[in-house]
Amino acid sequence: MSQTVMEVAIAIMTKIDNLPVVSTECCIYRVPEKLRRANEEAYTPQVVSIGPFHRDKPVLQLREEIKLRYLKGFLSQIEDDLLACTRMIKRSEDRIRQCYQESLNQSREEFVEMILVDAVFVVELFIRNHYPEHRDENDEIFSKQWMSNAVFHDVLLLENQVPFFVLETLYSLTALKTTITFFKLSYEYFKDVLYGHELAGTRTQVRHLVDYVRVLQLPSFPRGESSKQAKKFELTRSAKELQEAGVKFRQAEGTSSVLDVVFRDGTLEMPHLIVHEWTEVYFRNMIAYEQCHHDYKYISSYAVLMDSLIHTPKDIDILTYCGILENQLKSTDDVASLFNSLYKETMRESSQFLYSSQCESLNAYSRTWWHRWMATLNRDYFSKPWFRFSAVTGGVLLVLTTAQTACSLIDAYAGDAGRLFRWHK
Repeated sequence: MSQTVMEVAIAIMTKIDNLPVVSTECCIYRVPEKLRRANEEAYTPQVVSIGPFHRDKPVLQLREEIKLRYLKGFLSQIEDDLLACTRMIKRSEDRIRQCYQESLNQSREEFVEMILVDAVFVVELFIRNHYPEHRDENDEIFSKQWMSNAVFHDVLLLENQVPFFVLETLYSLTALKTTITFFKLSYEYFKDVLYGHELAGTRTQVRHLVDYVRVLQLPSFPRGESSKQAKKFELTRSAKELQEAGVKFRQAEGTSSVLDVVFRDGTLEMPHLIVHEWTEVYFRNMIAYEQCHHDYKYISSYAVLMDSLIHTPKDIDILTYCGILENQLKSTDDVASLFNSLYKETMRESSQFLYSSQCESLNAYSRTWWHRWMATLNRDYFSKPWFRFSAVTGGVLLVLTTAQTACSLIDAYAGDAGRLFRWHK
């Protein structure tokens, strides 16, 4: 019996000793199953595997030839040869492995080859996107719209990433580095899906491309500033309910982030957001990354806020009319469904929810009887032309009647005063 206990203890200790080290470099994760179940396609590559997580899928092996053609094109425009590029990746192998959530079972040779081929593919893809003259005559991606769209989808996925520093290092071997930075080159590739402006000044540290597109959307105010004053976590009412309670909606101007949401003087100001075919993939993968990696859940908070504002297509109509939303999908129902399914996790702490204080203020404003009464008056009466005409006419008549009454009183007072003066005399 004691021998069996000892063997079990030794087996457990062996497993503990063999646990992989949790590195601060870790930044590329498997999407949590709870999020994946909402929309499998939004997290799964369609045509190309980048990195180790989807490498063994047969359907993606068909595109390995494209990667090798892109590698050939890349090597033709750099001074170093393939051997030098391989050494470069080899030197960073341990650091690159630490970037992935899982312990990877590829041999050192397989891993270095995979990272080199996949990273060069991304770099060359961005180069050919910005410089059409670098494309082959029959480029298999840019000559076919469906293929270009599918690759764009795959590059946006959290599970389909290589570390950003690897991409930058390889790009530094090209002569193009003196013309445009890789940071800017990345922006040129993603600009149709990004809702903010490129970063100015010194570049913020970026871990991979999903982190890159998230960084470009960080709010202009310091992190935590908006939620630290909130007393408790609470959502707000739908756009229609808020409008009926007197809240006005306005498109915010002069901001570089879609996250810069402000409520002041009874008006909710939100930046313009275009909802198109990439919106769901873009948001879902940034949200998954935040859930795995970040304490400050900026994109997740925005998804929660939009979910609370949008319950029905009528809410979409309100936000569209004031310029906050631009719908490029088939219908308002599609937009409502998108935001209502983006994030199903429940936030419990106001410190995690970026818009706690705004929701608190919105709810307090909408509960005030005066705001609700004025909104009802404006909606049910002053919005009708005939009532406005009647109100103006009635107001003029009231003023004239009041003036006539005042004049009569003055005349009567003057007559009484004259008689009183004569009597004393």
